[in-house]
Amino acid sequence: MFVLLDARAELVASDAKYAENTIQTSNQRLFLSSDGGFYELTRDSAGWHKNMLPAIFRDGVARPCYYLGIAETAGTVYTVCTENFSNPFAKKYLMGLNIYQPAPQLIEAGQLTGMSSINGLDADGSGNLYAADPGLPLLSGKIIKITMAGSHTIATQNVFHRFIASKPNGIRYAGGKMYISTNPTTYIGTSELMRYDLGANGLYNARTIFKSLWFLDDFMLVQGGAVVTEFLGGRLTHINESGSVLHRASFSQPTSITLLSASTYGSGSVLVTRRDAGEVHRLASNWGLLKR
Repeated sequence: MFVLLDARAELVASDAKYAENTIQTSNQRLFLSSDGGFYELTRDSAGWHKNMLPAIFRDGVARPCYYLGIAETAGTVYTVCTENFSNPFAKKYLMGLNIYQPAPQLIEAGQLTGMSSINGLDADGSGNLYAADPGLPLLSGKIIKITMAGSHTIATQNVFHRFIASKPNGIRYAGGKMYISTNPTTYIGTSELMRYDLGANGLYNARTIFKSLWFLDDFMLVQGGAVVTEFLGGRLTHINESGSVLHRASFSQPTSITLLSASTYGSGSVLVTRRDAGEVHRLASNWGLLKR
């Protein structure tokens, strides 16, 4: 059965170059990553507002940042600053902010090493971070595990999983399982949403949940399944845990999707980032989506 999202889309934010990811935190705050800025999104009687947050680096030097994945753990939101996304050898930094501060700022937690690029980011139930590194052009990627020694200090970072012939993009953890969207090394061919068991020393029991010919970007987990962004296909696809398509909707160059649960934002609706226009849209949903 195919049922489109409500056609009434609300523009939440514009002028967010290469809009990448959003997150709704446990205390109902919204944040957005993009090329050139990391923003907090708020809504009041006057509408939506986008506020760029300051970034503080250990050496005190400001630098350009393409902010990508976002994850929350233990009251801290983390994101990755890549100085130059088109250069796999450019420096990358893990940045964190306190979600309870009225005027939060990103603070460097340390430099990330041994990574060509970073896209997806998530945390497990023990507070460890996992970063999806698509890898160098035409080569396979890997998952990096990052352990923290305090909210703004990296303790260790090491390769947790290597892919044989694919590149990881989005990554999500739920209930001892790790879900990862992967794309072919040549970016031509079949993309997959994979599910793994998460062990102390790596990922195992790989299972393909969904396949697409349209390049999978990020995704969100919902009760009973997931909603994936098929970037080149220009659509959002709601699947169950077995991979059957339940609903589908058109949306140009979607890079991520986030389910909103706060009534202030429109409970049950979704935020979708649009890369080509550098925008964030809120779409009302009649798909019965519930947070996992």
